[in-house]
Formats: sequence, structure tokens, C-alpha cells
Amino acid sequence: MNVDITKVLKLIGEKPRSICSRCLFKNSEEEINILTLIYVCFLFCLRYCTSITNFLVMGGFQLLAKPAIDFLNKNQELLQDLSEVNDENTQLMEILNTLFFLPIRQLHNYAKVLLKLATCFEVTSPEYQKLQDSSSCYESLAVHLGRKRKEAEYTLGFWKTFPGKMTDSLRKPERRLLCESSNRALSLQHAGRFSVNWFILFNDALVHAQTKWLRAVSQAVDQALRGTSDLPPYSSGSSIQRQEPPISRSAKYTFYKDARLKDATYDGRWLSGKPHGRGVLKWPDGKMYSGMFRNGLEDGYGEYRIPNKALNKEDHYVGHWKEGKMCGQGVFSYASGEVFEGCFQDNMRHGHGLLRSGKLTSSSPSMFIGQWVMDKKAGYGVFDDITRGEKYMGMWQDDVCQGNGVVVTQFGLYYEGNFHLNKMMGNGVLLSEDDTIYEGEFSDDWTLNGKGTLTMPNGDYIEGYFSGEWGSGIKITGTYFKPSLYDSDKDRPKVLKLGNLAVPADEKWKAVFDECWRQLGCENPGQGDVWKAWDNIAVALTTSRRQHRDSPEILSRSQTQTLESLEFIPQHVGAFSVEKYDDIKKYLIKACDTPLHPLGRLVETLVAVYRMTYVGVGANRRLLQEAVKEIKSYLKRLFQLVRFLFPELPEEGSTIPLSAPLPTERKSFCTGRSDSRSESPEPGYVVTSSGLLLPVLLPRLYPPLFMLYALDNDREEDIYWECVLRLNKQPDVALLGFLGVQRKFWPVSLSILGESKKILPTTKDACFASAIECLQQISTTFTPSDKLKVIQQTFEEISQSVLASLQEDFLWSMDDLFPVFLYVVLRARIRNLGSEVHLIEDLMDPYLQHGEQGIMFTTLKACYYQIQREKLN
Repeated sequence: MNVDITKVLKLIGEKPRSICSRCLFKNSEEEINILTLIYVCFLFCLRYCTSITNFLVMGGFQLLAKPAIDFLNKNQELLQDLSEVNDENTQLMEILNTLFFLPIRQLHNYAKVLLKLATCFEVTSPEYQKLQDSSSCYESLAVHLGRKRKEAEYTLGFWKTFPGKMTDSLRKPERRLLCESSNRALSLQHAGRFSVNWFILFNDALVHAQTKWLRAVSQAVDQALRGTSDLPPYSSGSSIQRQEPPISRSAKYTFYKDARLKDATYDGRWLSGKPHGRGVLKWPDGKMYSGMFRNGLEDGYGEYRIPNKALNKEDHYVGHWKEGKMCGQGVFSYASGEVFEGCFQDNMRHGHGLLRSGKLTSSSPSMFIGQWVMDKKAGYGVFDDITRGEKYMGMWQDDVCQGNGVVVTQFGLYYEGNFHLNKMMGNGVLLSEDDTIYEGEFSDDWTLNGKGTLTMPNGDYIEGYFSGEWGSGIKITGTYFKPSLYDSDKDRPKVLKLGNLAVPADEKWKAVFDECWRQLGCENPGQGDVWKAWDNIAVALTTSRRQHRDSPEILSRSQTQTLESLEFIPQHVGAFSVEKYDDIKKYLIKACDTPLHPLGRLVETLVAVYRMTYVGVGANRRLLQEAVKEIKSYLKRLFQLVRFLFPELPEEGSTIPLSAPLPTERKSFCTGRSDSRSESPEPGYVVTSSGLLLPVLLPRLYPPLFMLYALDNDREEDIYWECVLRLNKQPDVALLGFLGVQRKFWPVSLSILGESKKILPTTKDACFASAIECLQQISTTFTPSDKLKVIQQTFEEISQSVLASLQEDFLWSMDDLFPVFLYVVLRARIRNLGSEVHLIEDLMDPYLQHGEQGIMFTTLKACYYQIQREKLN
């Protein structure tokens, strides 16, 4: 048993939790068997020790040494190795003594093994309590048997010191010496002057040969009369009598010497004399910690309260601890009203976190979300100043804005450029709501100072030197330019491209991704052991499930089953296939729907920071391209994580080989008939980060993103919508003729509830109704791939309607198809069609652009622009 338990578990390939569950507490019947086995071992050790100590008292090892020398001859070194005696000069009698008592010495190791197994369970669980009690029994037994050995050796020494007929007559195997008066100043009352009185106290007799004493006599007499001993009784229940303090117990204690815990009172679980497990620690000044302890320190999940007498409130922390300090995820509510939710390290805010200051009714409400280093804002972060109606998105250092950043205001102002000590300082770009642009130097917030260019909404611009605060009058020394239609391109001012002075998308939210990598066991992105990462995921899920048992939010049965399924590591053997790709997709959907999974927590945090950035004041149309870049950066970095967990997943843009050939026949949107041609690859067979992860990510980010598209295309879509409303006033036949649809494609009749009705000149919203209804579904989908499928299905519905009308095969040409599709788009009345078009264009997979779906999308885009130019005569 003298083997580290972790080595044993590693050899058999079992986790501590599983081996405990399987071996100790699989069911009640096995539990009874195990406890019976422990009890039998307990009794065996008692009987064995009694026999060996009796043998020792009678001098058995001294007598055994002589025949042992003859028997072992030259193998005495082997005996020495077995007894674990290192001294070569040790006598054979001592070696034999040590060897026979070796099983008793191993009881401490048995206790340690049970104690290590107990740590695999929750402190409050019955398994933990039973293993702790069993370990305490073995520890107490080891101490008791060690004391019995010392009593036997003390008795043997007495017999050797005082040989003779009288002592030989008293010598019995079970008799033990407690005290004798040869070296103690005892006198007998009324004894003669020269009389010799020798008292010997055994465990069963008092000998006068010629109260420490009174207590020893009473104990010996009582034991002799009752026929009992001082052995610690073994019990599988909760009532275990111990002479020594138990290793694990629940108790209340006030500290006096410990500097950190001076005068504090602890009430809870203990292990080896230190707080260990669940407990409550209270200080005289009102501070209180309630939660988990480990080796005397706060470690695990806990709650901490610190009174603030000045404000008559308290600071309150709920979260994770490590070695007596706040470390990990937590929520700190300050007495001042601020609330921080995020990562801690060494009692300081460190990592990603959200700080809320004040309330909407207070004088200075604000929110900051971003990176913290040693209790200070550092790295990328977003600061929302609700009072001033401004939002800053950029770099921080030592709690101040420092480096590149972007500021947007509730009045439509947009600034991107350099910051120094919380001030706009250096080069920057400022845009107003009416599209007036200033590019140049700044010396303070909204203060122009230096060389720059001011461009008017009509294209006129001024180059020179500027000084003054924007909106309060600006002093200009420079030249005014008015571009002409006849100016060459090099004479015209360059078109402004935003984002050059903003923080690159890949530099944003690095702390969030770094935290996920650390949870997987990687110090740097992509550098680590894959199997260790999967083990960490399983541990995180199991730990989170245990914590939820005590929380008021009880997990549903489906949530529990999802967590259990995520604890298993997906196994992929053989060549990578479409089926394995789909399995990874399904796993990611479940993982990202579960905040307890590291990937799910990462996605949840990304959604929070994205909404924090682009909602409210952040809903500024000039932030659209930054928002799109941010999503693409999320996809790239998430794809790196997924490829780390699934190394067999091919690189971006790779083609997955098909395990089975595709069906040879498919419906063509051109003819509606079977067509063996494949004009574009099927979606999903080309590995892309957007194809794999957008279905998981985009539905959560869609509302703020689509709002930015709507704001950016507002003027364009107003023109489009006005044309749609005007053209839709016409009946079907008039509109088909106005759009130039060939008469052979005009529906002659339509079926309503199985009854055929003729299309009249006054009929409205009846032609191509199925295709129109299909296209309207584009507003209910989120990802570009789903929107493209809606467009493709719309074309197929058009073809089916025309085929039913013509009753013969036909082949579409774009000249014939475009007017029909334009009619469907008009009748679909999609309010924000421009936003839909631009979203698809920005986020669709590049490999789809030149395929069949790409052609269909181009047709829809052309219809959108054509509608804006249509005019009724």
C-alpha cells in the first residue's frame, strides 16, 4: 500500500471520481460489503497486534533469533531489505521485531489512501463522510496499536531489568506493566525504618513486594473487574469513540495566535487541525466569509462581506477563491454602489470584467467592460458614459484612455484617432451627423489644433490650420477648394476610409479568448495538450454541475443530459468525412448553448461585449464595418479553438472528401425538371469558419448587427420603400406588363381551395403567390447560407409555377427570368431588403459567390437597385 494513489489511478486509467463510484458506492449492497471488509481488517489488526506484543513480552524474538541465523545463513540481507531497516549493524532480533510489526506501520498509509479517495467527493456527501470516518478509524487504530507496542517493549524491559523467581512468577503474555516504584519516591505509612517496599502496578494486578498512582490503580482495577480494555470500538455509524482527536470533523474554534485570523471564529469542517471543507469564518469587526476552505485557507466558491462604517453599508463578494485570496470568476458589490463582475487574481481585478458605476438616477452612471491588469483598466475596453451620452472603444493603460480608440456620441458625432491621458490628442478623424469630415490634429477632447482638412457634405473642402472646439467656433487659416466635374481624379480629395485609426479587430477582447485558452490548459493560443484540454472541459462541466446543485436554479432534465453528453470526448477514427464534420457541428451547437462549457462561456461573453459595444449610443451607422470586422475576427479565433480541440478538422477552405457519391439528379431552377448538372458545390462540403460557426454565433449577434445595417442604408432604403409602395398599387396584370414580363409566363388561372379561378385585370397579389411567400422568409433567417437557401427556393417556386402554366419543358434566360423575379421581389414587400442584401454580401462564404446561389443572389441585388430606378408613367 506504500504507493501514491495518483500513480495507482494512472496505471489503471481511471479518474478518481469514477473509481470511487465504481468500487465503493455503486450501490447499497456493495457499500455494505466494503464496510464489512474494513471491519474485518480492523479486527484482524487488533488480534495480530495482540499476538505479536504477547510474543514480544515473553522474549520470543530473542529466542527466535538463534534458529533464524541458522535457517537464513547468508540471506540475512534479504531479511533486512524486507523489514526496511537501513542500518547494517542492526541485530537480527531487532530486524525480526521490525519485520513482524511492519503491517501495523502500514495502517497510516491505509488511512491516507481513504482520505485521498474522500477528496474526490463533495464534503457534504455521504461518501465523503464514510470515507473520512473509515480513515479516522484506521488512524486511531494505528496510534492505539503503536501505544500497545510501546507498552509491550516497556514491559519486556522491566522483565530484563529485574530477573528472578518472583518476577518470573508474575510474567504472563497478556500482562503489561503500568508503573513500578523503584525510581519513584514512595513511602508506606507506619512502615518500619529499614523496611523495603516495592510496588508494581500491572494492567490486571497491584503487587506489593516486601494518586498518577491513584488514577492508574483505579483504571487497572476497573478494567479487571469489568473485563474491558481501552481499545477504540469500530462502528460504521456516526458514533465513533476516539481517544485521539479525529483527522476530519466539524467544530467551532476561535483563533488567538494566527495574525491573519486573530480573534476570528471558525465554525465548520476541519482536516488535520486546519479548516478544510465548508465553513463560516467571522471576525469581531463584522467581516464574514462563508464557503469552502482548503488547508486552512479560503479556497473554492465562497461569499465574503466587509462592513463599511463610513457609508453604513458593506462590500460584498461572491465568487471563487484560491489560497486565501479572491481568484477566478466573481461578483464584487462595493458599498459605494459600484459592481464588478469578472476575473480576480490575488484580491485584485485582473482579466476580463464589467464595472457598473452608479445608476441611471445618479450623478455619474457609467459602464466599463474590458481588460484589467492588477486592479487597473489596461488593454482593450469599452466605456459607456451614460451621463454625457458618449461611448469610448479603444485602448487603456493605468486606468486612462491611451492609444488608438473610437468615440461616438448620442448627437451622431464620430471620432477615431489617438488618445493620451484620457484626451483626444494627436492625429484623428471627426465626422458629424451631416457627413462633415475633419482629418487632422487634435489637442483635447473635440478640440482641433493644427494642420488638417475639413470636407463639406457637398464635396467642398478646406486645407490649412485649425484651432478651436468643435461646435463652438473654429479659427481657420487655409485654402478653400470646390471640386469641379472636370477635375481629374488626382485633383479630387481621397474618399475617406474609416477604421485605419481604430483598434484592429484581432486586438479586441484578447483577455476573453486568453481566459478560454487557460481553461483548456494552454498558456498560449494553440499551444498545449489536446487530451489535457478535454480533461479540463470534463472537470469544468462536472464542477459546474455540482455547484448548481446548491443554487436556486435547478437544471432541467434536458440540460443535465446535455451536460452529461458533453463530458464525453468525441472520438473520430479514420479519414475525415462529412458525417464527422456534422458531428462536430452538433457538438459545437450543444457546447455553445451551455454557459458551463468553456466554449459556451466564451460565446456568452462575446455576445455580451458585442451588445455592450453596438447597442445604445454605440448604434452608430459609421460603426458598421467595425462590427462586421469584429464578427469575422470572432470566427477566425473561434475556428482556431475548434481546430485545436478537433485536430482532424481540415484547414479553412479545404474540401471534405465525400464518403458516398451525391445524387446524380436534382431539380434545376432553370427548367424545373431533373438536371444532372451541378453548377455549384453543396454548402457544408467546403470547410469554412463561417459555415461552421455562424449558425451558432450570428443569431445571438443579429439584433445589434442588423440595426447597424438598417441605419447605414436608411436613406437608400427609404427610396426603395417608396418605390415599392407606389408600384404595389397596381393590379397583377398591369404590374407584369409594366415590368416587361413575357405574356407566356403570365398565370392565366389560380387554384383556391381546389377551385380554379381566372386571373382578372383587377386581380391583385395572386400571381406567383408561393414564390412571394417563400421570399418573405428571408427576414426570419439569420445566416447568409440560410438566406441564400430561401432565395434558391424562391427561384425554384417560380420555375414550378411557370412549368405548371406552360405544360412543357423550357429553358430560362436571364432576360426572361429577371422581370419575373423583379415582380416577386416587389410583391414580397421586404422592408429592409437593402440591409439583407448587404449582410449577405459581407458575410457569405467566398466559395458560394461564383456558384448557382451566387448568381441568384446577384439577381436579387440587381432587383433591389432596379426598383429604386423604376418610375411610373
